[in-house]
Amino acid sequence: MYNEAKKVLRMSVDVNQPVENPKLSALLKEFHSADENGRMELQEKIAEELAMNAHLLAVVNFDHQGVEEKDGTAVFQKDTRISFVMFSDPNKTSYLPVYTDWKAIGENKDYRENHVDTFILSFDDMSAVTSGKAGIVINPFSDNFIITPDNVVHIRQHKDSITKGYSTTTVQKETKVLLGDSADYPKEMAEAIRQYAKTNKDIKAIWLKLMVRNNEKSHLLIVDHTGDRDTVFSAIAKAATSVDHRGLPIDMVSYADQFGRDAAKGEPLYRRKKGLFW
Repeated sequence: MYNEAKKVLRMSVDVNQPVENPKLSALLKEFHSADENGRMELQEKIAEELAMNAHLLAVVNFDHQGVEEKDGTAVFQKDTRISFVMFSDPNKTSYLPVYTDWKAIGENKDYRENHVDTFILSFDDMSAVTSGKAGIVINPFSDNFIITPDNVVHIRQHKDSITKGYSTTTVQKETKVLLGDSADYPKEMAEAIRQYAKTNKDIKAIWLKLMVRNNEKSHLLIVDHTGDRDTVFSAIAKAATSVDHRGLPIDMVSYADQFGRDAAKGEPLYRRKKGLFW
């Protein structure tokens, strides 16, 4: 269930044009005729096209009394409840079905013979709807291309790393995380972060740790800041990746989060000096 439609409909697309994804559709067709090695390469291409370019259709249910139509645009009133149609597999894992075009929706006889309401979703929207707990299935009545919940999260993180320079994750309580100081301390990266932080008054302190989670190493930056988190994190990531960062991914967490406060032990990499009177 997703109750705030404005959070989903944030992409910039022309709703007056038919939804078509010719490149993604061609990749899906090629995937089903490829051998095992070919499929591995095509999975990567499909994930990239989905994350970076595609806008797909999702079937939704909502109370039409909570919608005002003006000049061909639907405006959802506050508290309008919107639910996305979801599927489940035998293991009770949920999946958000999405469609490359109206022809793919029509593969379901019930949809073909009855009126259905749809939203146009980017991958960011799909990730928000599934929220790390559900997967995605593309064209379930034809191609039936399945992306597991873990892979949805992985694709989102990789896209964030490309577009923002960093990715954000939610660390579950049961996840085993090891934190420490790196024996191969990234001096250049630390200095680049420190020099940038001096120019941004929204940054109060930054801690740098080595994090090991699910046997994967990354730099963890705990940032004590004010202002918009995405703006601050993007700028820090740009500074950090401009120099040698030992080839490790960079994770960031806000000091305002409980995990951040627990992780912020020892002397910070940077702390803004306090004035005598202000």
